[in-house]
Amino acid sequence: MDKSAKYKKVISDLSRYFQGYKISKVGKMSIIASTLSNEFPEWIFCGFYRVVSKELLEIGPYQSSIVPCGHIKFSNGVCGKSAREERSIVVDNVNNFTGYISCDDQTVSEVVIPVISENELIAVLDIDGRKEGQFDQVDEKHLKKIVKYLK
Repeated sequence: MDKSAKYKKVISDLSRYFQGYKISKVGKMSIIASTLSNEFPEWIFCGFYRVVSKELLEIGPYQSSIVPCGHIKFSNGVCGKSAREERSIVVDNVNNFTGYISCDDQTVSEVVIPVISENELIAVLDIDGRKEGQFDQVDEKHLKKIVKYLK
């Protein structure tokens, strides 16, 4: 199954999971991270960093075998830049990203999607990969649709 088909399956599954089901945003984040991680087992990390105070992200629901960074300032790393600029970022090779924060020694590529709810940044969705150039506009397009479940 190609990447787009996998994302379409995830979106369909999430629609079924959330239809007529009242659950908090944190609960939805948990289900989203789990569903994505199960569909894309090649990813190293899939999870959310939640905005907990001005200019500070804290680890939220995630799926991974690595221990993530607990806090990330808006001034640091890919997640921080995505949060600060409220825009998606795809990084082919994190070693070439100025200000990259290394939480593990396996991550080579990364995609980060801001989560906006009621015109306010509430989190970022962070996904890490082992291969250079693992993420592209296909990932970005579908992940933007997925984070809309958190509106």
